[in-house]
Amino acid sequence: MTKLLPLQDLLDIEFEGEWRADLATITGLRSNQQISMLIERLVWEELGQEIRGALFAEKSVGAVFGLELSSGEWVVLKLFCPSQLLTQLVAVHRCLNVVVQSGFPAPPPRSRLFQTEDGITGIFYTFMAGTVRNAHEPIVRQELARLLAELTSILGHENPTGLPLAPTRGNELWSASHRSFLKLDEDPEAQWIDEIARRTQAVIRAKALPLMPAHLDWGVKNCRFHQDRVCVVYDWDSLFAASEAEMVGRAAAQFTAQWDFPAPLTPSPAEASAFIVEYETTRRRPFSDDERVVLAASADYAIAQNARLEFASGIPPNNGFLALLQSWSSDSLLEAFTD
Repeated sequence: MTKLLPLQDLLDIEFEGEWRADLATITGLRSNQQISMLIERLVWEELGQEIRGALFAEKSVGAVFGLELSSGEWVVLKLFCPSQLLTQLVAVHRCLNVVVQSGFPAPPPRSRLFQTEDGITGIFYTFMAGTVRNAHEPIVRQELARLLAELTSILGHENPTGLPLAPTRGNELWSASHRSFLKLDEDPEAQWIDEIARRTQAVIRAKALPLMPAHLDWGVKNCRFHQDRVCVVYDWDSLFAASEAEMVGRAAAQFTAQWDFPAPLTPSPAEASAFIVEYETTRRRPFSDDERVVLAASADYAIAQNARLEFASGIPPNNGFLALLQSWSSDSLLEAFTD
């Protein structure tokens, strides 16, 4: 049984120092007591219930809160980053509703998209749980690849209008970090990472592949399992307008990343290649030559993007993306992901 705490007590435990300042990028200058009062009000206004206790409180791109209601129901409240426009979030949830209606394992929205008086956008979802698995296990990797191909079969013909463009297609080299204390400012020592990203952006933009609603943070960290099957996929505001090949290449480069237990963050080239082959098996047709070029470039960009964040942190893990990028040249990475 998950231990419940009063929401304010949980906020006091989870958010201190730079983490508290990071949460403030979404909640503003509210104290933990004021955040708790805001969430209690939102629960009452949107769901007509009171909060019995809190299960978790986390901050990544958005802020998420697991709550038990007075009825005994568990829900998740997500408050979105101010950089995510309401029009984009409307498009995201249009696609999510298609996904949920298809029977895909995604948390159904439990409320409308709402905005507070000071402009915070949020929504409640049904709480869905499972266990974290190690994606270095072949059966877990195969399930992640299979399910991503299933998602493509659902969303592949949906209109991506309104979704944000993939990071490789934006005006900036890097999207702003989701951590306020990580700055991706120009740094001469990081120029070699930036150059890899610029080259891969050019490669991806040169190929005229159709765009679709693409989940660009696909991996074990955003999935929970029941035995060997995914029972829920999270982080649907990571839907972007991108090509199928770009989505799969990015997933192949980062599907193993998670921080719940010790395991290498990055896949080996053999694991990344196997992910692509397993995706193709479910897809029932191989990627074209142009698609494989985009697959490789997208994998390369994803590794560089994560490496750049690790570089900015000043304390990169020894089994992370910066170490991976330092081990091989950009050309050898491209070759590894297309073999």
